[in-house]
Amino acid sequence: MMWLFLSLWTILAQPAPAQPAPDPVEPAGRLELASQESLQGNHQRVIDLLSNLLYPTSQFSTEDEEIKALRLLGLSYWFLNNPGEATKAFTMLLNRRPDFKLDPVVVPAGAIVFFNEVRSKLREKLQEIERLKREEEERKKREKEEAERRIQEELRRNAPVLRETTVIHKNYMLFNFFPLGLGQFQNGQDGKGWMFVGLQALTGAMSVSAYTYLKYKYPRGMVPQEEKVSARQIQYLQVGAGAAFFALWMASVVDALVFHKPTRKTTDRRYVPGRRRLEMFGAPLEGGGFVLGVQGDF
Repeated sequence: MMWLFLSLWTILAQPAPAQPAPDPVEPAGRLELASQESLQGNHQRVIDLLSNLLYPTSQFSTEDEEIKALRLLGLSYWFLNNPGEATKAFTMLLNRRPDFKLDPVVVPAGAIVFFNEVRSKLREKLQEIERLKREEEERKKREKEEAERRIQEELRRNAPVLRETTVIHKNYMLFNFFPLGLGQFQNGQDGKGWMFVGLQALTGAMSVSAYTYLKYKYPRGMVPQEEKVSARQIQYLQVGAGAAFFALWMASVVDALVFHKPTRKTTDRRYVPGRRRLEMFGAPLEGGGFVLGVQGDF
């Protein structure tokens, strides 16, 4: 039991791991270290840590870090009775951020008075800086608005517009009497047209095939007695298929005449890039009819 107690006491008595110290090499680490030194009143140490990070050019990656460093540096010079360098640091700070103010809770009143005196001497310059900043912001705003306006204008010009093309076809009465659904196709009834094409092609091919078979098997028309039955069946097929072909032909003719119209209109609608012009066009078709449409740039 004693050894268990000693083991627990040893574990609990071990010191907590120390927090890693800021890296004094990196600007951010040196800034953190300078902040700690300032709290302890080591103002010369603050100057040694920060001066070469701010002069002649700032080595900090963000403006907030630079402002914090200038504040610590200016206060350290003030505490060491070096008004010239303090003025230099506060001037750089105010040039970066004209509306900056020291916190009276943590900064002595004398330092705040000194800081405000520097601000008063820089008032005209700071006002000019503010004016230039406002002008720059307004210029950027105008440029942004102009860029957006141009983008919207470009989008409006290139936006797809619906183009409608109307074609007027002339239907010829003679085409209604042709086989293979030509009259149906002319009337715009493609479904019925393909139906007549299929049925007439099938019956016509069967009739011609049967005729060709009999013609070449019995070129002189002499059919042997034992083949008369089969030859007669093939002949029936030839005649029946031929009759079906002509019946379908007549049906297609009647159907084409019933639905015949002198003209047929088709309309094509498609989206095209918009522009800025609008024009109508019309032209005769080579196979008959006339095309009429609208095209253009809006």
